[in-house]
Amino acid sequence: MSLLDQPRSTVAEDPRVDAAPVRRRRRLWAGAVVGLLLGGWLLAPYAVRIEAPRLEFDADAGLMVEGYGPAGTYALDYRFGEEVLVKVPITNDSVVPLHVETVELVEPTYPLMVPVDEDSSIEPFTLLPQQSGEVTLAFEFTNCRYYHERANNAYEQVRVAGSVLGRPVTRTVDLAVPLVVHSQVILNCPDRTLVRGDDRRV
Repeated sequence: MSLLDQPRSTVAEDPRVDAAPVRRRRRLWAGAVVGLLLGGWLLAPYAVRIEAPRLEFDADAGLMVEGYGPAGTYALDYRFGEEVLVKVPITNDSVVPLHVETVELVEPTYPLMVPVDEDSSIEPFTLLPQQSGEVTLAFEFTNCRYYHERANNAYEQVRVAGSVLGRPVTRTVDLAVPLVVHSQVILNCPDRTLVRGDDRRV
């Protein structure tokens, strides 16, 4: 056999040569996915949106005053020492699930009604995107000693606190219809001493 008739020698291909770029691409994709998940987790609280709630009351709790403000105003009938129930609908108007832990009305320094449960605790619940729930808060009418009979409190916001994907979140939302509580006349306020300078007036 001549040299020309000898078979050509072949070089075996190393499979690691082609596998290396594939592994690099997989690592890059995995890193990108982890980065996106981490970024979404970090930014999740900023995605929370809560629809403006419209408070609900018992039929004899007060009066809806149309034309008093852009959306009207609900005026509560102040009855010293009595309790009133305020139903607060919560709608998760966002793309992430919201775990609700506390709901409270944003109140002035000397509120004419105070929460019966001071820590605003409720039974926690979770709202999926576009899902709604309802919280009932109990208040007691009080503190009329700080106000003259023409004064009032305005409640215009509700504060919702909880978590989203394990991260804490708090949102303060404007009420769809503001709430007003008018002070009692002097003779109907047992807290008053009727001594000049004895009670602070707001």
